[in-house]
Amino acid sequence: MSWLQPSGNKAEIGGAEDDLMRSLCTLLGVLTLLFMSPLTGAAHAQTGDPLDRAISALKGKFAEKSSVLFSRKTRQGFGSDATLTVVYGKHRFAANAGVRASDVAEVSTMGDEPVHFRMINIGRDTYTQGTWADVPKGKKWLHWQDADGFLWSQNLVDALNPKFLRLISRNAEKTSAKGRYDGVSTTRYDGLAEVGLLGSRQAGIYYGTKDGDWAGGRIKWKLWLGPDNLPRRFQAEIVHEPYGPEQRADTVRMNVLYRGWGTPVRIQAPSKNLVAEAG
Repeated sequence: MSWLQPSGNKAEIGGAEDDLMRSLCTLLGVLTLLFMSPLTGAAHAQTGDPLDRAISALKGKFAEKSSVLFSRKTRQGFGSDATLTVVYGKHRFAANAGVRASDVAEVSTMGDEPVHFRMINIGRDTYTQGTWADVPKGKKWLHWQDADGFLWSQNLVDALNPKFLRLISRNAEKTSAKGRYDGVSTTRYDGLAEVGLLGSRQAGIYYGTKDGDWAGGRIKWKLWLGPDNLPRRFQAEIVHEPYGPEQRADTVRMNVLYRGWGTPVRIQAPSKNLVAEAG
């Protein structure tokens, strides 16, 4: 006799129905865990910032005290007043500091007058030499201590800066454009970020929140990531808003290539007998 057929015992029937309901609830709970959990995880992954993996990959390189080689071209201004700057360098990382040491050679040209500059940073110590520098006889370098204008920091417009990547990730869009840089295939992300403050120092262009009369601007960018989620190329058009009605916006165009991730680099201070203390 089927359990669905009445037996004449109401208590028995009620008990069977209770057992059935408990079994169904248990089964539904198991099915929910099996089928809904992966979907929930996938939905959560899709709502994360697009550049999360790049940020994690960078922090991993910092923790490894790894290194990278780079080249950068920037063009600022318009027409004959434009300045072209070409930079070649190498960075060494530290877990908490990001870029802890760097060796950078730079040539800036405005018109026909190239200006050469070299800068070595190790921790908070900076060594500079250039065609503009007034160095005592017999010396080739100037030493600066805690000179923030020369030091890499976490407010630079730089694809090696996790905080900057977090800023631009909010509006990042993955594109179908591909490219091959540093010997690997890349995926490109594009976006636009508006900031309340833009400025420039020797270490690079920096951004921040609105500060008094300082003008902000916008950063239109493209970022190419390798299969390891590390930056291989970064382009930006950075527009400084004018300070007043009689001024015009200033534009900087930047193109950076990164290569040789993990390549051992040697960055050391110049010989002491060639160094003079900066005034």
